[in-house]
Amino acid sequence: QLHSFKRLPGVASRAGGIAQAMLAVAWREISGLVLRSTDEDYPPLVHFPHAVISVARYREWRAREGQPDQWLFDLVVSFFSHSQGGGAASVSLLTGRTPISYPARWDYTHFHVAAYVASYWCPGDLVYRALATRRNPLRLFCQAFDAMDGVTTACGLIDKCLVQHPHNRLLPIMTSIVLYNAGSVFRWMDARCRGKQAKTFLAEPGSSVARAAVLAVLYTYFGRVLHGGKFRNKVLVIISVLEIALEVLEDAFNFDAFAALGGPLCKLLASMQQRRRALNGAPRGGDAGVKAIAAPDGRRSEKVS
Repeated sequence: QLHSFKRLPGVASRAGGIAQAMLAVAWREISGLVLRSTDEDYPPLVHFPHAVISVARYREWRAREGQPDQWLFDLVVSFFSHSQGGGAASVSLLTGRTPISYPARWDYTHFHVAAYVASYWCPGDLVYRALATRRNPLRLFCQAFDAMDGVTTACGLIDKCLVQHPHNRLLPIMTSIVLYNAGSVFRWMDARCRGKQAKTFLAEPGSSVARAAVLAVLYTYFGRVLHGGKFRNKVLVIISVLEIALEVLEDAFNFDAFAALGGPLCKLLASMQQRRRALNGAPRGGDAGVKAIAAPDGRRSEKVS
């Protein structure tokens, strides 16, 4: 027995060495996937899980809205409202291309159709039921790669902003906000077409705006500005891994880490705006400095003083 106890430290040391080697391999693979997703292409390992969970979220949203399944409508609208709308709008901001041209790429279209079939037509509805269940392993897996898709796309777009428009210091933040929030604009258009009252993220900015802005500021400063971007790859991987872990925890335990930041900040800005109006003696409707004048034909018109 004494001899067995003497062997325990050696066994523990070997087990620790194996665990350390496995962690090193995992970190190397994750780092390579993050850098590839940001700098090179759109790996299927990232693309398809993102597409599947996006379509499942679209289906959940339509159910909450009390809308029936409409196969062609669901196939097309889900592409823009939940899957690729943010990417299409943010790329459009930089290139001037219309977001409607985004499905021209074969991989976007094919992966989206496959994701739609998996989410709507899987036998026994197994895929959707798994993705609709919190803490389900398939849902957590897809959520992790969905988070990787978001943060690596944001960082890749920020790199393009700094190269193409180096003097526009606000463009990286603007592009990141568009990426994380443009899908809600398509959902707003759908709600308005159904006669439902709704507001965009511009009228009611929420936690997605705060998340996008924070990620943009952190990556721009620590990854591209600090030391001339010397540690850009390390910063990119660290930010990506932290964001992936955070989004998986948020989904698993049903909380929003950025709500505590975005909510108070928006309330503070709204309070400052109301106080400014009170000091200036302006009406609450925001029509300060607007005077009604008579048009030549006798109609009333408005002119900004």
